[in-house]
Amino acid sequence: MNTTKGDFVEIKYVGRLDDGSIFDLNDAEVAKQEKIKAHIHDHTIICLGSKDVVQGLDDYLIGKEIGKKLTTSVSTEQGFGKRNAKLFKTFSLSKFKGQEFKPLPGIAIEVDGAQAVIKSVSGGRVLLDFNHPLAGKQLHYEVTITRKIDSLKEKVSGILETNLHIHQPKVEEKDGTVTLEAQIPKEMQPVFETELKKRIPELKAFVIENLRK
Repeated sequence: MNTTKGDFVEIKYVGRLDDGSIFDLNDAEVAKQEKIKAHIHDHTIICLGSKDVVQGLDDYLIGKEIGKKLTTSVSTEQGFGKRNAKLFKTFSLSKFKGQEFKPLPGIAIEVDGAQAVIKSVSGGRVLLDFNHPLAGKQLHYEVTITRKIDSLKEKVSGILETNLHIHQPKVEEKDGTVTLEAQIPKEMQPVFETELKKRIPELKAFVIENLRK
């Protein structure tokens, strides 16, 4: 059985760089073998064709056999893009006064809501790189499509976990209406519903209970 665009599938994957180092994975066994001690979230459901993963991997997984171990390489352009010199910006060291850390090269920080890495600190100036850490890198994936998802409840749960980072969501489904029990501001409900209906046409309604006031 092969996949088609719009299918919801669960995947198991390991992403490596040219030097073999792992930049992302959801395979606990590989993490153990590689002595990676970070928490591994091993339940990844995506909607094919919706860019839930990088473009190159998303395109590759359409039309592939379920259950077969696959390998593919994703170009810079189809991954996180080329490095952009315009995303290197300089700030006065005084901007970071009062912070709980001392600006040093290599530290990842958030500035005005955007993620950046400190490249250098010199002469009272701090050079920041706002490029994605994997920009300019070719990516290599080992991936298995473990199963196709047909359950409406599981499709919604998968999107909430993968895209909206709501882990282990409490979801119920009845006659095409899905109810999520979570502490989420009421004004966010239309955003969630729009995002879900883009991928799941059979979803009739999405309701959030126990809204944060």
